[in-house]
Amino acid sequence: MFELTTKYANGQQTTLQLHRLRIEHEKLYAIYNTILPKVKPALIADLLSREIDYYDNDDKNAPMYTVEVFTKKGIDSEKAKMYIIQKTGMVPSIYDKGTHYVTNQKLTLEILKEISNCEDVLEVAGEYSGSCGSIGSVHERSGKDE
Repeated sequence: MFELTTKYANGQQTTLQLHRLRIEHEKLYAIYNTILPKVKPALIADLLSREIDYYDNDDKNAPMYTVEVFTKKGIDSEKAKMYIIQKTGMVPSIYDKGTHYVTNQKLTLEILKEISNCEDVLEVAGEYSGSCGSIGSVHERSGKDE
C-alpha cells in the first residue's frame, strides 16, 4: 500500500503515510455521506468498529446505542412514536416539539439505512451505550438542510 514512499527519507515517508491516511479517511467519509446521507459519520464509524464484536448473522446480538433522530416539523409525533415502538420495541423520548426522538436500541447498518431513507428524517446521531441505559438526549440538530 505504501511502497511508493520507501524511496524517501524516514521523516518524509512518515509524512506521506499520514497524508495518505488522511486522504483515505476523507474518501471513507464521502462514502458514508453517499450511502447514509442523514447519518452523522461518527455514528457510522463507531458502529462499524463495534460490528465485528457483535456479528452473528442476525441483529439479536447487535450493539446497543442511544439513537437520536431529528425530523421535519409538523409530523404526527404519536404516529412516529408508535412506528418506533413497532420497529424497535422501545418507547422513544420526544423533545423539541416533536422533532427529536431518542431511543436506546440495538443498531445495525440496515436499521440506519432504513432510518436515513425516511422522508421526514433530517438527521441521525447517536452514541454507543453498551449494556448500560441511555442518558437521554445529548445531540443538537446541526441546522443544515432545513
